[in-house]
Amino acid sequence: MPHDQVVSFLLALAVLLGTAALLGKLVQRLGVPSVVGDLCAGILLGKTIFGHLAPDAYVWLFARPEAASMLNGYKSVAIVLLLLLAGLEINILSLRRIAGVLVYTSVLGSAVPFICGYGLGLALPDSYLVSVEHRQVFAVFLGIALSISALPVITRTLMDLGLLKTKIGTVVLSAAVVNDLTGWLCFGALVRAMESSGTAGSGTVLTSLLITATCLVVALVVVRPLAVGWLGRLTNRDPLAPPSRGLAVLVAAALFGAAGVELLGIHAVFGGLLVGLALGDSSALNARLHQVLHDCVNNLFSPVFFAMMALHYDMAAELDLSLVALVVGAACVSKIAGSALGARLGGFAWPASLAVGFGMNSRGAMEILLASVALDTGIIEGKMFVALLLMAISTSLISGPAMSWVLKLRRGESAAALREEHIPPRELDSASVQKL
Repeated sequence: MPHDQVVSFLLALAVLLGTAALLGKLVQRLGVPSVVGDLCAGILLGKTIFGHLAPDAYVWLFARPEAASMLNGYKSVAIVLLLLLAGLEINILSLRRIAGVLVYTSVLGSAVPFICGYGLGLALPDSYLVSVEHRQVFAVFLGIALSISALPVITRTLMDLGLLKTKIGTVVLSAAVVNDLTGWLCFGALVRAMESSGTAGSGTVLTSLLITATCLVVALVVVRPLAVGWLGRLTNRDPLAPPSRGLAVLVAAALFGAAGVELLGIHAVFGGLLVGLALGDSSALNARLHQVLHDCVNNLFSPVFFAMMALHYDMAAELDLSLVALVVGAACVSKIAGSALGARLGGFAWPASLAVGFGMNSRGAMEILLASVALDTGIIEGKMFVALLLMAISTSLISGPAMSWVLKLRRGESAAALREEHIPPRELDSASVQKL
């Protein structure tokens, strides 16, 4: 590789990482998730601003073929590790305890947004489609995009409001687990169908769903005991064991999983998710190892990934305010209404039901990850990507204040009347979940 291309890559990585870290810390001081700062770094350094002010410098730093290829490789590793973290937050065994209000909330909180998104995908003009022939794929994707939640953002919001161990917190977290797991697995099947045949007929999608479900079973039945055994031997199941012993095993398992599912025609990122699901409740995954993995990914990989989301798109040129308003409105109304109705049918009073609805409304980085993969695989185009990105940010910002207002906790009033002891899928401190 030419010497100057290596220099371009190293400088680009340094500039992206440094700028994203700086802006991330800045917005955190304002009470905004740091992912917003990462995206702002991409807008500042990308085509939107830097590309207009100094186009030649932008091309030299970020768009030269070999350097851009290396940046995309870094981005691919980042997205696999981000979904590994997302999978680690989900305790599969805890889902067996879901009953009553949890079932109503998870089903309606996913089904209503899906139907709304699917209908919107069918109704939008052809100008918003990558291909008119793929409208059904686009509609299904939009339904999935509106139905998922962002478990890490929800966890952080509940921590900030002191609701993590309340009945409301239990319902919101458990329902979000079901929504995310179902949504990501269905999206994995959709991507596989799209990439394998260029279309997504019912037979192709069914085959993809079966393959994706098989991969999940293999991850839980085969990969889980092997990886847990390796982690157990490396850490001796000692909570004080050096985290470096297990960090390489976790990362290697995620990368092996990504390579394996890619060979099966499923997008590589789902390998990271499946490995995370397999290890999410492992006793060998001690708190120190979990925290070190979070710190490593969130400080070295995540800022670059989210900055790159906005790097190669002119956000101003791709911004369609009417589309943004439509997507944000549909996402908020359908998710809040569906989740609140589910909680109400499950026996909650209306104020608590609305709080559950607002809590489930956060999309956060999970939505951006989903939109990024859809953009890369040709399911959506730039305008829809920008609309989904702004929807993810706006829903994450309004979730906490809306819950606080509904439950009248803004003055720090006690939530003891709502409290019910429960251990969520995985408790983390605030710093661990702030990124996503």
